[in-house]
Amino acid sequence: MIAWAMVRHRFASFAGTFVAIALGVAVVAGSVTLYLSSRPEPPERYRSAPVMVQAPSVGTNDFGEPEIRSWTHDEMADISEKLRDIATVIPDPVFYVQEEGTQDQGTARIDGHAWSSTALGGYRLTSGRKPDKTGEVVARKALNSRLEVITAKGPESWTVVGTTDGPGYYVPDADALGRASGVRVIGLTVTGNPAQAASEAQALIGPAGTVRTGADRAVLEPEEITRIRWLGAQLLIALVTLGTFATVFVVASTCALTAAQRRRELGLLRAAGATPGQVRRLMYAETTLIALLAGLVGAPLGALLAPLLAGPMVDFGLEPPGYAATWQPAAVGGSILLGLLVALAGVAVAARRASRVSPMAALREAAAETRAMTPARWVSGLLSAAAGGALLAAMPSMPTASKSTAGLGAAMLLLTAAALLAPVVIGPLVRLATAGWRGSATGMVVREGTLTGVRRVASTAAPVLVTVGITVLLTGMIATIEEAAGIDGTAQIPAATVLAPDGTPGLSEAAVQGQPGTSRLGTRVLITRGQQIVGEDAVGEAGAPVTVTPEVGVGLGSPLPLRWADGTIDTLTVRRIDPDAAAPVVLPRELVRRHDPDALTGMVVLAGDPRPAAGARALSARDYVQEEIDEEGRLVDLFLWVLIGLTAGYTAIAVSNTLLMATAARRPEFRALRLAGAGLGQVLRITTAEAVLAAVTGALLGGLVGGLSLTGVRAAVEDELGQDVALVIPWEAALGVVGLCVVLAVVATAVPVLRRSATSAA
Repeated sequence: MIAWAMVRHRFASFAGTFVAIALGVAVVAGSVTLYLSSRPEPPERYRSAPVMVQAPSVGTNDFGEPEIRSWTHDEMADISEKLRDIATVIPDPVFYVQEEGTQDQGTARIDGHAWSSTALGGYRLTSGRKPDKTGEVVARKALNSRLEVITAKGPESWTVVGTTDGPGYYVPDADALGRASGVRVIGLTVTGNPAQAASEAQALIGPAGTVRTGADRAVLEPEEITRIRWLGAQLLIALVTLGTFATVFVVASTCALTAAQRRRELGLLRAAGATPGQVRRLMYAETTLIALLAGLVGAPLGALLAPLLAGPMVDFGLEPPGYAATWQPAAVGGSILLGLLVALAGVAVAARRASRVSPMAALREAAAETRAMTPARWVSGLLSAAAGGALLAAMPSMPTASKSTAGLGAAMLLLTAAALLAPVVIGPLVRLATAGWRGSATGMVVREGTLTGVRRVASTAAPVLVTVGITVLLTGMIATIEEAAGIDGTAQIPAATVLAPDGTPGLSEAAVQGQPGTSRLGTRVLITRGQQIVGEDAVGEAGAPVTVTPEVGVGLGSPLPLRWADGTIDTLTVRRIDPDAAAPVVLPRELVRRHDPDALTGMVVLAGDPRPAAGARALSARDYVQEEIDEEGRLVDLFLWVLIGLTAGYTAIAVSNTLLMATAARRPEFRALRLAGAGLGQVLRITTAEAVLAAVTGALLGGLVGGLSLTGVRAAVEDELGQDVALVIPWEAALGVVGLCVVLAVVATAVPVLRRSATSAA
C-alpha cells in the first residue's frame, strides 16, 4: 500500500525510470517480434510436397550450417527408383539465371528450376505449354516473348512458351540438370499419410539421404535466404542486448539519484520503526509497480511498431523478400518480464545503499551532499581501470585474431572505470574550466555549485561519457578498418584495372573467355582427411597446378581425395603448398568448370584492354576494392547508426531525467538566489552553465577513453596487415553527439526553472 501511494502521488519522480523501462521493453518486444517472425520456414516452392529428401550432411560450414553434398546422377537415379512405389519423385536442381539489365537481389543464384519442380509448389501453367527443349522457358512474362538472360554460361535468349503463377524461370528437366551444380533435394508428392510415407522413404534409402517432413523442411531453406536472415538477426540481437544494458544503466542512475534525494524521507521511515529490509522492499515494490506499468505500455507499442519495420529491413537486405512481422505473444510477455527483471537489477544498489542510512543521520543531513565516492565505487572503478589498461598493454603479445576483441573489451572496461571515477576528476576539471570566472558572480556560483554537487554532475556526465565514448570507438574503429581494408584489398590486386560483375553475383563463362588477364572460378569442394570430411573454398585458375595452403593438412605429392560440387568423387595429387594461395584449394579451371557448371567468376585481373561483355564492367583496382568496402559498409553503417541512435536515445532519457530531478530539487537554492537579487536570466545562465559544464566534462572523458581504445584497435589492424594504418578520428559524429547532449542538458535544466518562475508569477 505504501509503495502504491508513493508511486501514485509522486509519479513525476519516477518518470525517468518509467520512460527508460518502457523504451527498453518496446525495443525488446519489437526486436523479438521481428526475430521470431524471421525464423527459417519451409520454402514456399515446396508447399505442395509434404515429404522431401535431402542429400547427406558431412558436418557444418563456417556459418554453422550443415555442409550438404550433392548426389551424383547415378545416386539420384537409384534413390528415385527406390521411392517411385510410394510417391511421385521430383528432383529439384536449381541454377543461376538473371534477366539482363536487372540487379541481383540476392536470389538470382536460385531462380532457375526444372519444369517438373512446379509440382512441388503447386504452381500451374496459366497459359501456353511446358518447355520441351533448350531455349524454351516458362515464367511470369508475356507469352511468346523473347527473354534476354544471363546464366553461368553467358548471355542467352529464351522464348517464353508458357506462363505460370509461380516465381522463377522453368526450363526442361534435362536442361536444368545440366546447368545445376548437382542435386541436393528430391521432392515427394504423396496422396496418403505424409508421416507414413516419410518413414517408408527413410527405410528404403537408408544413409543415402535424410527424409524431412512438416516443419522439419525449414532446413531446406536456401543458404542465400538463411544468410540474409542471419544478418537481420545480428542487428536484432544487438538491439536487444544494448537495450537491456542501457535500461539497467538508466534505471540504476535514476534510482540512485532518487534515493539520494529521498534521504530525509527514508530516514523518517527508519525513525518510525522501518527496518533496512522494509526500506529495501519498499524501493523494490515501487520499482516493480513502475516496471509493470511501463511494460504494459512498452510491449504493445513495440509489437505494433514491428510490422512497420519489416519493409525497411527487406529493403536494406536484412530480411528476404516477402518477409512480414507477425503477432508473437511470447515476445510481448517475455519483454514485460525482462523489463521487470532489468528494473529490479537497476534498483538493487540504490536500495541497498538507502537501507544502510541511519535514521538520525538522514534526518540531520544538510542540503550539501555527502561524499561522492564510496569505498565500493573506488574499488570497482580502480579494478575496471586496471583491467582495461592491462588488456591494452597485453594486446601486442596476443594472437592476431584476438586483438580486435581485446580492444573492444578494454574500451568497455575503461568506459566503466571513467563513469565510476568521474567524481574524482570532475573537481580538477571544473577548477580548470572556471579558472577565468573568478571575477564574475555568476561564474563563482556556477563553480562552487558544481564543486559542492559533484555527485549530481557525475550523474549527468556519466551517460554523456558512455555515449561519446561508444560513438568515438565504434565510428572510429569502422573508419580505421575500412581505410585499412582499402589498402590491403588494393595490395592484393596486382593490376591497375579489373573486370568486375555489373549488377550480377559473378561473371559468366562467356564474359571471362577471351579477356586479357587472369581469373579465378569459385567453387566448394569436400576433402577427406582420414575419417573426417571437411568443406573448403576452392578456385579454378587456368593452367594452375593443384595447390593447397598448409592449413588444409595435405603434404606435397600426397593424394587429395575430394568430392566435387556435382557429387563426383576424385583424387588429385598436390603439386604445390602455398600459404598465400588465393583459396585453401587451387585447382585447374577446366576441372572446376566440368564439375561445377553453375560456378561464377569473381573478377578478371586485366593485362590489357577488356572485351565488352554482358554483366561486366571495367574499373580500377582501387575503385573495385572501394565498391566492395562500400557495399559491406552500407550494412555496417546501418548497424552502427542504429546502435548509436539507441544509445543516444537512452542518453537523452538519462541526462534529461537526471537534470529535471536535480534541478527540481534545487528550487529552494534558486529561490534564495532570487531573494538575493538574481533575476530569472541570471538563474538560467547559472543552470545553463552548470549543464554545459557537466555535458562537456562527460564528453571529454568519453572522447579520451574512446580515442585511447582506438589506438589499441589500430595496433591490432597494423599487426594483421604488417604496415602502418592511419588512425581515423570521427570528429563529425563525436561533435554531433556532444552537441545533442549539450542541448538536452540545457533544455532539461531550463524547464523546471521556467515552470517554477511561471508558477510564482501566477
